[in-house]
Amino acid sequence: MRESEEYLIGAFQDAFFDVKRNEIQVYQKNLGWLEFVNSKMQDAFGVRGKIFKRDVYLLRKRNKQMAQKLLRLKAQRGSFGLNFVAGLFDAEGSVYLSTKSKIPVIDITQSAKGLEFLETAASVLEKHGIVCHTNGPYNHKHAKIPQYHLRIYGVRNCKIFLENVPVFYRSKFEKHSSLF
Repeated sequence: MRESEEYLIGAFQDAFFDVKRNEIQVYQKNLGWLEFVNSKMQDAFGVRGKIFKRDVYLLRKRNKQMAQKLLRLKAQRGSFGLNFVAGLFDAEGSVYLSTKSKIPVIDITQSAKGLEFLETAASVLEKHGIVCHTNGPYNHKHAKIPQYHLRIYGVRNCKIFLENVPVFYRSKFEKHSSLF
C-alpha cells in the first residue's frame, strides 16, 4: 500500500463516504489541509476533487474507481502503518494538557463506528514503541452513538509520536512546543 493511500484511509475516517453514489465528502475549517488531501487523492487515485466554501470548506469527489479502491484498501487494516495514523490524527486529533497533572496528551476521537480503526492505530503505534490507551465508551450529550478516545500520555510518548508520525498539522503542537 502506498503512503498516500494509507494517509487517506486515516483522513477519511472524518469524511462522509457515500458508497451508493461513489462519493467522498470531507468538511474542514483548514483550506490548506484540504488542498493537501486533494494532492494525496491525485497521487493515490489519479483524481482531484473540488473544494467549495460553505460554513466550512468542503472537498467533494465522485468517482467509481476511487470508491471501489477505497473499500478494498480499508479491508487491509493489518497492513496499515504510520501514514494511516498521521491521516487519522490530522482529521480527528488534538493535543492538550491534562487538567490534573498538566502533562501533554495526544487525543484521537472516533465514534463506535470507527472503533476498529482506532484499535488499528493503537496497534501501529505500539509496534513503534509509542505507549497509548484506548478509552471509552463515553456517551456525550450531543452524540447519538458512544465515543472512544485513543490517548497518548506524557512528554516522552508525545515526542516519539511527533518524531515518527508524519503529521501535516504540526501546528496542533505549537501551543505546547516548550514541552517538546
